[in-house]
Amino acid sequence: MVDNLLEIEQLMREEGTQRAYNELKQFLDKNPDNAEAWYLMGGILRREQQWGEAINALNRAKFLDPAGPAAHAIEHIYEILSFRHDDLMNP
Repeated sequence: MVDNLLEIEQLMREEGTQRAYNELKQFLDKNPDNAEAWYLMGGILRREQQWGEAINALNRAKFLDPAGPAAHAIEHIYEILSFRHDDLMNP
């Protein structure tokens, strides 16, 4: 088991999101009030396009650390989800 968030971030870079996700879930079970961990979880879920779960994780991070980067990440997800390009629509 991984003991800190730096190791989880390294796992993400080296092995991809699945193992990092599993380790981060275990980390959050022991540290449920860690805003940085919730932000990282939101990032993993966003990469996997699990939008609702990503927003939930980021909202938890925002609740725990209102001055942190989670609010911006949530706005970015909403921009992605609301993207519309009329030229790409079928007539």
